[in-house]
This record gives sequence, C-alpha cells and structure tokens, in this order.
Amino acid sequence: MSLLRRLIQALLQKKDSVEEPRVFLQDEELIAVIKDVARQQQRAEEEIVADFTKAGLNQFLTQSELEKCWSALSQREQQVVALLCLGYRNYEIAKILVIAPETVKTHLQHIFHKFDLRGSKELRFALKNWDFLEWWDQNQQE
Repeated sequence: MSLLRRLIQALLQKKDSVEEPRVFLQDEELIAVIKDVARQQQRAEEEIVADFTKAGLNQFLTQSELEKCWSALSQREQQVVALLCLGYRNYEIAKILVIAPETVKTHLQHIFHKFDLRGSKELRFALKNWDFLEWWDQNQQE
C-alpha cells in the first residue's frame, strides 16, 4: 500500500474520532464558488466541500510523497531527474554527466521504481512544478 493511501486512511480514521465541530468555510469567495458549483452540478454544497477537501488533501499528500521519494534518491539520481525534467534526452544527460547512456537508463529504472512511476512522461508530469533549473545551478556549485 502506498504512503499516500496509508496517510489518507489515517486521516479518515482520525476524522471519526474528532468530536469538536470544525469550521471549514470562512472566506466569502470560496463560499460563493461552492454554491455556484453545487448549483451547476445540482449537488449538495456539502458534497462539493467534501470533493474540494479531498482534492486539496490529495494534492498536499502527493507533494509530500514526492518530496520523500526525492529524498530517497542518490545525488546522481537527482541529477538525472533534474536534467530529464529540464528537457534533456538520455544521450544528452549521459554527455553532461559523463556517463554511459546505459547508465542513465539504469538510473532511470531505479528512479521510476522509487517514485512508483512507469516512465519519463509520468515523472515529468509529477514534478512539473519543481524548479530544477535553480536546483541544478545550486547543486553544481557544491
């Protein structure tokens, strides 16, 4: 079971044990959006709030899980990920890092396994909001 699923299950179990009432909606704009979406979808506002909460929680947990996966990578694997996400092809990564293209492929296999992803496209998509150019600049000076 993935870390994400375990965290969600733990949060859902805690929800049942909490007795104090919670106030989720304090922002008038958010309330207006929820009412509008509920009206458009002909659903209860509570259902919309639940969906928004799940989506936000999934996004938060996903980033947290990605950061843990990133931390589990070796320095060389992080370099391969950074270059891949910056748009370099395997043979270009090999030239930059002065390693064999087969070694890049091996690193990528390990990376995909650690992130539980199937390929480069999924990895790029998962890390699309990360600033690898800044990371690369900082880590190449060390």
